[in-house]
Amino acid sequence: MSKNFRNPMEHQILEQLWKRTLYPDQVTKATWNEELETLYRYGIGIEGAMQYLFFEKPDFEQFYKWVTSREVVPLTEDINSTADVLTEADLLFWEENGYLVLKNAISEEDCQATVQAIWTFLGLQPEDRDGWYRQHEEQRGLMLTFSDHPILNKNRSSERIRKAYEQLYRSDKIYKTIDKVSFNPPETDSYHFLGSPLHWDVSLKQPIPYGIQGLLYLTDCGPEDGAFHCVPGFHREIGNWMAGLKEGENPRNVALQTLKPIPIVGNAGDFVIWHQALPHCASANHGAAPRMVQYLTYFPEQYETATEWI
Repeated sequence: MSKNFRNPMEHQILEQLWKRTLYPDQVTKATWNEELETLYRYGIGIEGAMQYLFFEKPDFEQFYKWVTSREVVPLTEDINSTADVLTEADLLFWEENGYLVLKNAISEEDCQATVQAIWTFLGLQPEDRDGWYRQHEEQRGLMLTFSDHPILNKNRSSERIRKAYEQLYRSDKIYKTIDKVSFNPPETDSYHFLGSPLHWDVSLKQPIPYGIQGLLYLTDCGPEDGAFHCVPGFHREIGNWMAGLKEGENPRNVALQTLKPIPIVGNAGDFVIWHQALPHCASANHGAAPRMVQYLTYFPEQYETATEWI
């Protein structure tokens, strides 16, 4: 089904992305945030777009058609009719702690289908324990370059997840990202955790824009199963904390040495949401089976990131 651009700027934005990727010496204007937003609206992740551009080297009309011919999975109901999923107590907890666990965001059946899709992508069987540790060509640490699949798209269209983001943003003018999945097998004597230590995914230039991130537990995740960790409440402290650093100190290094994250546990189908000003990380898996998650984030329209990385 063909689709028209949602606004006149999209043609220009996509052309800038095409030109900046294939002909960087010709580009005079960067539109990174707009480019991401446009791709996400068509159900395309940035990695998929880059692979297509680098390997196919299309002319702009080919790239334009590739983007706009993509099928966007529709929601099964009108989002505006969905009842609130976060209570007043949830919202107060969010204000205090900067994270939430939305229970039963997707069904058990959809969790199982997503887990099976990941096993299929990896070319593995869950009983093949040795296979858990064979590096896949599309694996980068814990992350798999796996984002385009019907069940992943269905999960992204969860009304409960979107409604939670709407409540936290206090707006329905939001758009979802197209992100990847994570595969975190248990540690052994010969395999050690490949994830990143405590970190932020944004610049620490103050003030940090209000943005929210999220991940979907596809497997049960207790404190020893590779749980997501964060430092609760730090979104309210980070400004003073940054101001109190000594001259020349790297805030990311100081955070590693001084801040103590806690595990945020959940069952398969639960969705963890956190304020992007919270330092966070995955953790080593000491459980019996791989931990699998799908990352799923919404941003408000015309969201801007800091131009200076700190």
